[in-house]
Amino acid sequence: MIKSLPLVAFLITGFLISTQASKPETWNLWPDEAPGERLTLSDEFDRTTPEDKLVAGRRLIRLHNVSVPTVTIYKPAPKLDTGAALVIAPGGGHWILAMDLEGTEIAEWANSIGLTAILLKYRVPGGARDPEKKWLSSVQDGQRAMSLVRGRADEIGIDPDRIGIIGFSAGGSPVKYTALTSKRLYKPVDKYDAVSFRPNFAAPIYSGTLPEEAELSKDCPPFFMVIAHDDRRPIEVAEMYIALKKAGISAELHIFEEGGHGYGLRKTGLPVASWPDLMEAWMRQKGFLERKDG
Repeated sequence: MIKSLPLVAFLITGFLISTQASKPETWNLWPDEAPGERLTLSDEFDRTTPEDKLVAGRRLIRLHNVSVPTVTIYKPAPKLDTGAALVIAPGGGHWILAMDLEGTEIAEWANSIGLTAILLKYRVPGGARDPEKKWLSSVQDGQRAMSLVRGRADEIGIDPDRIGIIGFSAGGSPVKYTALTSKRLYKPVDKYDAVSFRPNFAAPIYSGTLPEEAELSKDCPPFFMVIAHDDRRPIEVAEMYIALKKAGISAELHIFEEGGHGYGLRKTGLPVASWPDLMEAWMRQKGFLERKDG
């Protein structure tokens, strides 16, 4: 099993922003080896090359060969802190993780509106672990992250009843398998796995296929969803929204005519780039950004 690497530590803990209260803290997700982990991979590395596509004119980190999943905690400045938290699952086709575009940049935005940001670095490539269920390792790590964060909420300084999860593209798998299912997809390993992994709100961003295991009921948390019509599978996102509403689940869907896929919150010059403002307004309306002092 490989250990945490200097490159990754630099990319994650070295990301300091003006809205943070302190240096980010990183925890290993599992006390020992992750469930079912039998791979021997080379070191984690950023596989981005000068020829790769830019997003809003900027490169992005494409982190590959993750075998030691972690959560990194970014606290907002005390004057902004609402006590609520957001677990962030980057996308990358279960092959890589877009660690800045859909990770640290999302953490910066979350901190700016008073959320403690918890960046999930889940295992990739998933297909090398289970070719039939490429999403499985991400889901196991996502369920574990939610339970661990809620179980250690006092230590983090967050409200255990206001923990949301946001995931981009393939990162929507941890969102859906925590918000829409009740079965834990690994054997419990410690006391934290006795804690619920159900988020208090969920946001799959340009991600929307319902898992076969979905258990839709009014007990599911509220959803915020975004898709562009020229994305890969916008119809599936619309169908998921309809299924949620039919089940009596609170859901809000924004469909933009243009935007494509994989833009994060970068300013692309298209209206779809306004989705963070829409999500902030939605969270305020739902009471998740209400500061609770004392």
